[in-house]
Amino acid sequence: MKTSAIIFTLLIIGLSAQLSFGQSEKELVIKTARALEETPLDKETIKMREQALKWVIETDQVTVGLCGGVVGLFSDKKYKYSGDLITTYTIAMAAFKLQNPDKKSDEKAAQLVGLESALKTYERILKEKPKAKSDTLDSLVSKRNTGELSALVATIDCSKQ
Repeated sequence: MKTSAIIFTLLIIGLSAQLSFGQSEKELVIKTARALEETPLDKETIKMREQALKWVIETDQVTVGLCGGVVGLFSDKKYKYSGDLITTYTIAMAAFKLQNPDKKSDEKAAQLVGLESALKTYERILKEKPKAKSDTLDSLVSKRNTGELSALVATIDCSKQ
């Protein structure tokens, strides 16, 4: 009887630890999404970004799909920070779905949030590195500022990812 009580207690402790670990990982993703919009080039943010992206890739608690049509709007192989923006886009979509479980299947909303986050990151990068300018990204920032970005994302077919 004593042995089964000990095993049961250990099982409960193990499950509690697992649940809190999962919760802290979710919080890391949400916190990282914000940090990428505020201080994308900070060393601590870069560490958080790596951990958050790894969790998003490996977890089954949230699923994000990179839409070629949306990524194609802001991704340019010649742009030095293109990879950073794609990572921000990915983490922001995951954070959106984690914060809004009722919208976890609203891919258009997630894509828009991801794109908007990537644009905020771009603007922050520009504050630190003014030479990191991109006409393509400036055009998207302009569309966001005039309210046209949502309509643009709505026209993109993300079903063929």
